[in-house]
Amino acid sequence: MQNVPAACDEGAVSFATIADTSVLVGDGFALRNVRPAPGGIALKGEYQLVRLRRGLVVHSSDAVDLHDMTTVVEQRPGLTIHLFLSGCIEATIGGKSLHLGRIPGSPVRGVVTARAQPDEFQRHARKGDHIRKVNVTLSTDWLHEGAFGSSEDSQAVRRFAESHLARFEWTASPGLVSLAEQMLHPPPYSASMRNLYLESRALDIVAEAFSALTQNSAAERHATLRPFDLRRLRTLEEYLDAHLCDLPPLQEIARTGGVSVSTLRRLFHAAHGTGVFEYVRRRGLERARFALEREGSSVSEAAYIAGYTSPANFATAFKRQFGVKPTEVRRH
Repeated sequence: MQNVPAACDEGAVSFATIADTSVLVGDGFALRNVRPAPGGIALKGEYQLVRLRRGLVVHSSDAVDLHDMTTVVEQRPGLTIHLFLSGCIEATIGGKSLHLGRIPGSPVRGVVTARAQPDEFQRHARKGDHIRKVNVTLSTDWLHEGAFGSSEDSQAVRRFAESHLARFEWTASPGLVSLAEQMLHPPPYSASMRNLYLESRALDIVAEAFSALTQNSAAERHATLRPFDLRRLRTLEEYLDAHLCDLPPLQEIARTGGVSVSTLRRLFHAAHGTGVFEYVRRRGLERARFALEREGSSVSEAAYIAGYTSPANFATAFKRQFGVKPTEVRRH
């Protein structure tokens, strides 16, 4: 883990500190529309910009802007999760407004923004603004190396990340708001223990953001299906979930839902972006992972649950699906 100190004495944050720590999220930092004196103070309050591990950066602030100014940095590719507990900012990425902030009395909104390529971020600060926010930034390497969710969920996140300047927002849960508050004012741990504290909460924030994002992605896919088709799809999914280990021919599966084989294939491609057998394979592996993590099943038992006769073949498929070995997730 690496930590870059970002706060000056007595809650004063200098222009130099902001410039020095900006390298964690981008290149070519510049100040515009302000001429700071040497050692000049930019913010008053709590401010931190830390790299918790490679590809995972947290930026939090509970501070007041002391000047009208514009900050500019070329942000690297990746995703940023924005949580504003209070205050609004005027900010753009690639010239596109980010619409970040919270209107008093309104719910806290989480916002995820994607950068598929480097692009210029600008923030126009106004003297006297009090901003309380937490940002979690993930690099493209972190996204590609991370083992999170099912293959379908991972693909949905990566598709979003590859859509330059894509934006998604959702209403933050009370638990997420609590996590952000904790990150704004962590306990007085040593630097290394504080980083562990921040990382655990940052990953919980990532989990809720990705869950909201993938659920929205699934809802958009399902929205392309008519209600009648959705009912037939649910019948087919329930049937398949009950026959993961003894899958009948496609004709019999289709007959269960009262559809033709071609319609069966169309429904699964529209809802899941995959065919019937790939859906069954994923569901079997997801059940096996649940058994390993929650029930302490052996790898052989999990292989049977997933429909594999060979534990070695199961382990290979599991690693390909989730990025980790079955033994690495098994509860002991």
